[in-house]
Amino acid sequence: MAYFTYFKTMGYDVRGSTQKREVDAVTNILQRVRLKLDHVKYRALFAQHIIIDGETPEFLAYTFYGDSTLHWVILYAHQVTNPYYDWPLTYQDLSKYVTKKYGVGNEYNSNRYEDQDNYVVDSTVPGAVSVSNFMYEERLNDDKRQLTVIRPDYVSEVVNEFRSLLK
Repeated sequence: MAYFTYFKTMGYDVRGSTQKREVDAVTNILQRVRLKLDHVKYRALFAQHIIIDGETPEFLAYTFYGDSTLHWVILYAHQVTNPYYDWPLTYQDLSKYVTKKYGVGNEYNSNRYEDQDNYVVDSTVPGAVSVSNFMYEERLNDDKRQLTVIRPDYVSEVVNEFRSLLK
């Protein structure tokens, strides 16, 4: 079932007319629900998956649940609030992002140094390694690839909980 079908509707003047006011029912997309943290301690409810370049929430929902409209369950379990920036970018999109963020020709410039634990340090620290803008952004992007997936046996419970939280 599609994500927004669970949301309430509200009256909204979509025409903005000062003459005759007509109010339509629109989906209240401002409602937000987060996964209850007490479920996270029950690791048996979840499986781990590494997102491969190009995999989408819809693809993974079809792969795990046999229903691509349950893509929101994938995003919900992963606690994604912005699917454009909280989901890993493809390599091509990451390249475009880094170019836009740092400017053409600055993608592989280094403006930070890190120690062996990836902490930013001063360049004079023994063992400090120069990290390019692209390497830094690629590491952040790769950190988003570790996906926690709700096991198929528990999806109906999550959908029911989601419905009740939206009431």
